[in-house]
Amino acid sequence: MLSDLEKARYARHFLLPGWDEECQKKLKNTTVFVAGAGGTGSPTITMLALLGVGKIRICDFDVFEESNKNRQFLHSISDERLGMNKAMSAAKTVYSINPNVRVEYFTDKFTEDNIDDIVGDADYIFDCVDKFKYKFILADCAVRKRIPMFFYGIMGYDFFGYIFYPPKTACFNCLFDKEKIQKIEKLHSRSSEVAAMSPALFSASGVMMLQAVKMMLGYDEPAYNKFYFGFGKQSNVLHERSVRGFKFWNTKYFDEKCAVQGFNWKTKDSTDLFEVLNITGNPECPYCGNMTNR
Repeated sequence: MLSDLEKARYARHFLLPGWDEECQKKLKNTTVFVAGAGGTGSPTITMLALLGVGKIRICDFDVFEESNKNRQFLHSISDERLGMNKAMSAAKTVYSINPNVRVEYFTDKFTEDNIDDIVGDADYIFDCVDKFKYKFILADCAVRKRIPMFFYGIMGYDFFGYIFYPPKTACFNCLFDKEKIQKIEKLHSRSSEVAAMSPALFSASGVMMLQAVKMMLGYDEPAYNKFYFGFGKQSNVLHERSVRGFKFWNTKYFDEKCAVQGFNWKTKDSTDLFEVLNITGNPECPYCGNMTNR
């Protein structure tokens, strides 16, 4: 049931076609897991709280620092948050945004051994972590639990996103080369700082959250098999360090699917504001190629 205060809070939702109190109850009965309460986690967690999602499980072992203030507004309430664990800080802010939302937070790193317990009964996973080794752990967990994982982030001025939900979509291993990424991350393990600005982070989170709401409420078909790019810089694309780095993550299959649609990572030097590529699962993928409904 929705209280009178909740009905007043979500009144503008009820003006949307197909969104009524029953839809809001669906959100109230939904549990999500957000991995990371930093750059992309900050707008993601905020939007989930504003929407009225019933329970948010948040995991982040990092602490809030001065250099985070240009984008992580979830923690920028006051300088008292400096040095505080981000998951704990996020929980405090969520309660101030919407006290109807329950939060469970975890301050330890998740691993292959504990990820299933930390994700718990979540219906959806939001991947808001930086390092790919953690993204693979999340992706494997999502497959085991048969729940969708929303993958999105930034590369400099630009952003990207995709819904992983095999067998409806490709799996994470279809698109990204684990062995190659492990070598790259090991090579650059000492460099933890990455370029980041708030507009790109918020854009990535906003686009993906629109897809998440579709799945939670079922009012429209989510953008399955659509890999989207948003470009803050539309010329000299290949000269951007972030784009050069991005192409090294890809599997040969992902590159070939992009090239067939006119997006060649080796030659693309100018682009539109948005690029949306149809990337279905790889039928020869050793991880998901034998799944049904491919």
